[in-house]
Amino acid sequence: MKYQFHKKHHPFAPVLQQKTVKYYLFWFISILLSPVVFPFRFACAMFAITVNYFPLKLLIAGQDMEKPLSKWRLGHIQFWQRLSSKLLIFSYGIIYRTANAHLRPTENAHVLISNHVSSADPVILAALGFTSFVGKEQIKHIPLYSTMAIAGQGIFVNRDQKNSNAAELINTRITNSKGFPLLTIFPEGTTVNQTALIQFKRGAFTAMKPVDMVFIQYSQKYLNASDAAQSNVKCTLKTMFALFTVANVEFMGQISPEKNETVQEYAERARNIYSNKFGLEKIECTWKDKYYFNGKIKDYQQTSEYYQQAFGKDVLRKNGYALKYDFKK
Repeated sequence: MKYQFHKKHHPFAPVLQQKTVKYYLFWFISILLSPVVFPFRFACAMFAITVNYFPLKLLIAGQDMEKPLSKWRLGHIQFWQRLSSKLLIFSYGIIYRTANAHLRPTENAHVLISNHVSSADPVILAALGFTSFVGKEQIKHIPLYSTMAIAGQGIFVNRDQKNSNAAELINTRITNSKGFPLLTIFPEGTTVNQTALIQFKRGAFTAMKPVDMVFIQYSQKYLNASDAAQSNVKCTLKTMFALFTVANVEFMGQISPEKNETVQEYAERARNIYSNKFGLEKIECTWKDKYYFNGKIKDYQQTSEYYQQAFGKDVLRKNGYALKYDFKK
């Protein structure tokens, strides 16, 4: 494919890797070992997804998942979730490293927020003990995986329902978090190509409670680890074929609302912290812009005013738009 590059920074375009000697050597070894490595990893992934199915089914049977569970039950649920998540990450070929462990959320934390790069993000966080997420309604209908998501007492959002009570549920959960697993929210609402930050939704901030922050960064020297411009399946298969993929998880501590600060200002301050610390450009796009770029939304009028002014109607993935980015800086 002949690639095109836009003068504006694009948060959803596929990121192209530099074709160095190390790049070709990495993929030569990866392909050479793939007849052994890939089947083994695939088998591990299937085992990871199924091993917790019956234990979790038994643990949540007859339980009201919208209320706090007993410590015994919650502890056993999280044990199986962490076990299967660690197996899944291993099967993906992802090596994750943590930094600033002393800044991990405490038992009294209300909510954790993270940037969003890949569908592997929640799996990595679950392996670290954060097993409850705000996610799409469709997750509840994925065979096997849905059991793990429901057992985590997550909150599921239907983007197509304008009158959804998800915002109220999130606000209530953050305000009354005692007895529940810590809720993790990706305020961008969709995955980005790890080069920028799009608009933050306000759900994690509406309750005006302290917010813990974490940042996930994947090494992109050898492959595009983000599923912003490719399907979840394609992205996962790439990491499973690759020799390895490194993910760095950095805990950033907690911020609290300031006096007279609005919800919007609180959310923007959190976004600024990410932007300044990791050198990520703030771009005023939304999840609908991403869906338009990838062809999931056909109506150009559903895109944001920013997208229309910065990129225009013809900037689409199918037209070969991509991004060159130096992840070393």
